[in-house]
Amino acid sequence: MKKVVINAAGGGTDIGVTGNGLTEKNTTLEISNIIKNILESKGVEVYMLRNGDETISYDDRIKDLKNKYPNSKDVIVLSNTLNSGGGTGAEIIYALNNNDNLASKINNNLNYFNDSRYYQLRYPSDTTKDYYYITRNTPGYETIIVRYGYADNASDAAIIRNNIEGIASAVANSLLDYIGILDGDYYIVKAGDTLYAIANKFGVSVDAIKKLNNLTSNSLSINQKLKIPTTETKPTPPSTSTKTNTYTVVKGDTLYAIANKYKTTVDELKKLNNLTSNTLSVGQVLKLPTSSTSEGASQTTYTVVKGDTLYAIANKFGTTVDAIKSLNSLTSNNLNIGQVLKIPGTSRTTHTVVKGDTLYSIAKKYNTTVDNIKKINNMTSNLLSIGDILYID
Repeated sequence: MKKVVINAAGGGTDIGVTGNGLTEKNTTLEISNIIKNILESKGVEVYMLRNGDETISYDDRIKDLKNKYPNSKDVIVLSNTLNSGGGTGAEIIYALNNNDNLASKINNNLNYFNDSRYYQLRYPSDTTKDYYYITRNTPGYETIIVRYGYADNASDAAIIRNNIEGIASAVANSLLDYIGILDGDYYIVKAGDTLYAIANKFGVSVDAIKKLNNLTSNSLSINQKLKIPTTETKPTPPSTSTKTNTYTVVKGDTLYAIANKYKTTVDELKKLNNLTSNTLSVGQVLKLPTSSTSEGASQTTYTVVKGDTLYAIANKFGTTVDAIKSLNSLTSNNLNIGQVLKIPGTSRTTHTVVKGDTLYSIAKKYNTTVDNIKKINNMTSNLLSIGDILYID
């Protein structure tokens, strides 16, 4: 599998270009870290040439690269930068000795946010060499520069500021596609992998992976492609029998807290999930026992947070205030933070956030937009937490 080296432009005394609320050294490091996290969640080896706000010359970065990976084969070097000078749009510059496959994938995904283009650029005094220092001095590596937009252009700056996570995810998903982890739905086995480790990484079960990939044993081969099951749930047809939903464990969870939240017992959760202890792991997916309502409609629960109103909750879940009040035997519209409400069934599709998810990747998966998901879920930022339940339509 290809390895990815990420170079965040600027750092320390080199602040880079600035304008309209952007400072290059900060923005490029933020984008680089998001890309790193997404790639590593899919099993890609990532190395950062700059990890913090430190001044590192390009000569030292190139030296670091060559010391870490003296064999340039299967190494992608991604340099994240901003631009200035009165232009607009994103630019992807790929090395003269490389083809345009990766550049075109990044271009296609960044076009979702802003105009973008990709090209090669030659050194004026020697047109056999690359124009930019980092590409010119890394022959043999697959070096590519992404300029996310012009800091001195108000429109570009606003797009970058408001879509940091989505833009970084677009580039990360382009890399995953190029490497061979198609659309983030596949994992490519590397040396030392086991089914248990992979299942734990993605918050799913070994049996679910084996079933989805028609595996009859736990044996794996290096570079083997595995489909990774998702934990999104969709409403099921009305039924009078018991049915199960799922919950993804987040930091701080206990079996008691989960049981209390979902109106069940610790023993019932342990029995349903074949647990022999009360120990939980972040990302672990638990089956939850639920029963059909007397009306036979699908049902979920919602925990009230600061600022919630019955009207806002009803609007979020596509139901009515009266329906929520009736189902929860409420006599007024008053709510308490932490209060658990039963929500009448709707026809909306839901997605439970797992490690590596971003709003951009989720929007792409369901053929919708980041803005639409944020609007439906009353979100003011692109931040997600493992176990979040998002409504898609």
